[in-house]
Amino acid sequence: MNTPFDAALRLRQREMDAMRVSISVQVNHLMVIEETRETVDRSVAREVEIAASNWGSSAHAFMARMRTQRERLLRERATVNARLTGLRAQAAEAYGALRAIEGAAARFRAEADRVAATAEQSRADDFSAARFSRAQDVIRRSRAAADRDEL
Repeated sequence: MNTPFDAALRLRQREMDAMRVSISVQVNHLMVIEETRETVDRSVAREVEIAASNWGSSAHAFMARMRTQRERLLRERATVNARLTGLRAQAAEAYGALRAIEGAAARFRAEADRVAATAEQSRADDFSAARFSRAQDVIRRSRAAADRDEL
């Protein structure tokens, strides 16, 4: 059964789907950032080992570049985390609105079903009352005819 809430319900469901995709993209972005940060950390650890065993090589420039890259990754992770938090809050709000609309649609359907059931019961009651009335009428006529025949 169609309800006046169906269009709003479809719109909210599309919004929820779009938010799921956006959240998924941000989570994947976060995973890429973490993998890159771990790669930088492994690279720094490897370079420290090489510099420690070979006194002639200097890793200062490499370390400075890696530190800058790591700081950039941390800032980017904070930005993505903030976006992800905002998206999750929006998704929670949209989910609440979606559930409210679904509830309104369910109440509308239940009310329509109740009205239809009441109308059906009324029809059944009317038919039953008409049948009873006809039967009573037949009985009255029979009694009236019997009374006339006795006179």
